[in-house]
Amino acid sequence: MAIALAVACMAVVLPGCNGSKAFVKRGAKMEEAGMMSQAANLYYTAVIKKPSNIDAMVGLKRAGQVVLAQHIASFDEAVAYDQRETALDAWHDAEAWDKKLEAVGVDLAFPEAKRATYETVKNAHLDASYRQANILLEQEMFDEALVEFDAILKLDPAYQDAPALRNVSYCEPRYRRGVVAQEADQFRAAHREFSEVTDTDPTYKDATTRLANVLEDGRFTVALVDFKNGSSRVNLEVKIQSLVEQALMGSEDPFLRVVDRESLALILQEQSMGMSGLTSGGDVEIGNLLGAKALLKATITTCDHRQSRLLSSYQTGYEQYKVERVNEEGKKYYETKYRQVQYREFSQDASIDIACTFKFISTTTGEVVSSNTLYGRASDNIRYIAYGGNTSKFYLGGHSGARTGSGARAERDRLLSARQSIRSADALTDEAGQALASQLQAAIEHELLTLIP
Repeated sequence: MAIALAVACMAVVLPGCNGSKAFVKRGAKMEEAGMMSQAANLYYTAVIKKPSNIDAMVGLKRAGQVVLAQHIASFDEAVAYDQRETALDAWHDAEAWDKKLEAVGVDLAFPEAKRATYETVKNAHLDASYRQANILLEQEMFDEALVEFDAILKLDPAYQDAPALRNVSYCEPRYRRGVVAQEADQFRAAHREFSEVTDTDPTYKDATTRLANVLEDGRFTVALVDFKNGSSRVNLEVKIQSLVEQALMGSEDPFLRVVDRESLALILQEQSMGMSGLTSGGDVEIGNLLGAKALLKATITTCDHRQSRLLSSYQTGYEQYKVERVNEEGKKYYETKYRQVQYREFSQDASIDIACTFKFISTTTGEVVSSNTLYGRASDNIRYIAYGGNTSKFYLGGHSGARTGSGARAERDRLLSARQSIRSADALTDEAGQALASQLQAAIEHELLTLIP
């Protein structure tokens, strides 16, 4: 009983503890204890919760001014001891605090007269940091120099030639690593390094040209040979090949290139060759014609479409109605009641499963680099209800009668307005094909990580 009473009291008290007035009271206690920073933050929270709270605004201005003075005192002390970086941090804290309170309508008395001292300290710090950064750069300590130049540019984005020297600190080590990787035919590492350089500065040395050369030298062209269809679904191989082609062309692997079907057919036609007319070494022959390093062959082995019949069943629900009553004083009122009613529930399921066996063949050796069977699946189901009466008075049934809660009403509305048509076999085939194409794309990209260092 005591626990229940305590919980009930907490339910009443807690909302009040989180209100604007409560934060003002807590701020005042902190202020009395001399904890001005904590007091100012509590007053700030009170203002955020209720900007019209005058006591919160007054308390924030009073405590906030003290906090600002503390930041300025830290600045003065650091200046006196020639601790320039500490002084700058204290000044920036003061400015940030002033702007924070200004944003909620509290104007503090900022000591603008000290700004000249701040500028003097800042310039001295910038000069010393700039000299140190240049020494680090001359010693080719690029990472350390980059840290120094970033700190300089944070204080002054246009300080002397710091932007250009910062650029060198960032780009030069990456450029050098890129050159080493390029000379070792480590195309991916070279691409990564040169890309970071050109993203920062496209004009840095010959990084843009080197990046283009790396992409050209490491390019891996794949030709898709006409897919075969071993399933009973007509023209499925054309759809799957198109989806795979689109997936590979959309690959984020910078070295992957795809010869589309039209180009393949045109080249073979120009050479007066058909796929059936190639020699036993036809894979190598096609590769030489197309400049392709690999061929992708695939056979759709199965395509199973399953769809249940539309199931229908009668269910018991409830309809609300009113009954007129008369109370002891002779006044009329209406009592809500529920009568049982019948409604129909419908459900249906459908799915499609596609299996595809692929071969990834090197046109350099004619060997199968990889072979696997992948599966694509898509499914759909519908469930809805139909009621011939007044749906606004209609409720689903439960173990104890009508389900009138908000969750049950939402479920009722969803079922009444639910989709009533199962997705077509063509739509499911497209989805399953997309899943299959994505898997095949991932498999090819995985192989390329090994084939292209």
